Amino acid sequence: MTQKLQIGDIEITALNDGPLPATLESFIEFPREEAERLSGAKAGDPLFLPVNAYLLRRGDKRMLIDTGCGPSMGPELGQLPNTLRALGIAPETIDTVLLTHIHPDHALGLVDASGRAVFPNAELIVHDDEAAFWLNRDAPAGASERIVRNIAKGRAACAPYRARLRTVRDGDALPGVSAISLPGHTPGHTGWLVHSGDDAVLIWGDIVHLPAVQVPRPDAAMVFDVDPALARATRQRTFDRVAADHLRVAGAHLDFPGFGHITRHGTSYRYEPET
Repeated sequence: MTQKLQIGDIEITALNDGPLPATLESFIEFPREEAERLSGAKAGDPLFLPVNAYLLRRGDKRMLIDTGCGPSMGPELGQLPNTLRALGIAPETIDTVLLTHIHPDHALGLVDASGRAVFPNAELIVHDDEAAFWLNRDAPAGASERIVRNIAKGRAACAPYRARLRTVRDGDALPGVSAISLPGHTPGHTGWLVHSGDDAVLIWGDIVHLPAVQVPRPDAAMVFDVDPALARATRQRTFDRVAADHLRVAGAHLDFPGFGHITRHGTSYRYEPET
């Protein structure tokens, strides 16, 4: 499945890596009955979140934002390399991979089942704060089992790329592509703003996981958030910005292809997919 968007001379193709199982049990410090009401699901019901990545083409350059789940998270996931090949694009021809963050469903697609680079000629770009947390230190004392486990997974996924890893702060990372710090979900969680003149799209990673709940209620945090309070604040701030600026967004877990707008409705928000 693919769908395209043109921003200046950058063509963006949405790619789907497969369905990620989830449940409402992943919400924390949020009324379960409210999550059920908004989602139309019961607490134990299986939910499936899309896992979207985005291919950028500018001239003869090919860039990929996020890499999906790779081969270790179930047979329905890890479809990105096959999707690229179906488009006539060999993974070896990707010049740059930009990660929104180093979580399994975004970074494990960097390597195959043997731990070898899927994109062997690509430069890997991550935010400096993200590399500092997941790649450049041991787990801090008292870290949760989830964080310890994800540090190990992130290091293994990024290992074949360390010689060509580039970290960035906020601002331009590539022509027409800028990093915007969106911390909370992870310390260096990054939105990639693809822009040309007055046209732009913010590819915002995991600002939301389940939009039916988290768009009308940006205070709904997830167990996956490293800093839930900061994730809530960042989500609110991001909604305010994109709604006020009428800025198009794209998300890893928005219904495929993940392009749309956030609009304000009174004191709440609504996600409106772009058709």
